[in-house]
Amino acid sequence: MPAYPTLDIVRRSASNEVPPQIRAGNELEVAKLIDVSRCIGCKACQVACDEWNNLRSPIGINTGHIQNPPDLAADVFTVMRFNEWENPKTGELEWLIRKDNCMHCANPGCLKACPAPGAIVQYANGIVDFNEANCIGCGYCLKGCPFNVPRYSASDHKAYKCTLCS
Repeated sequence: MPAYPTLDIVRRSASNEVPPQIRAGNELEVAKLIDVSRCIGCKACQVACDEWNNLRSPIGINTGHIQNPPDLAADVFTVMRFNEWENPKTGELEWLIRKDNCMHCANPGCLKACPAPGAIVQYANGIVDFNEANCIGCGYCLKGCPFNVPRYSASDHKAYKCTLCS
């Protein structure tokens, strides 16, 4: 069952069905704005994502870098990426910090690629959500995403990604 059953669905995977007109008041799209110029890499957003979705990111051993966990996974929806570079103007080493998670695309490639009816839905507010109960585990959504975000779970053979805290 989708996280917000009252939200208007505008698209479903593997369906040519035209959804009903969006109800008045549900036209607003949500978005995330991350000002990377102000990000200090504290990972509070990563921890909040884990808490909201009741996930426990695996704790790994890192040698030579501070990125943990190392990549997105079926149980890791948000990852902070740290890249060190030398600023050519100052000659100083600096961190480039990037937050990796689902972009909730306006025209989602994962949804287009998915052959399972209703496994991926897009709501009127812009959230692209996976309905794992309808997932057949084919992995097409992984290939359809241009940002390489969805991840396959070897334990239950389903795909998972960021829920935008829905």
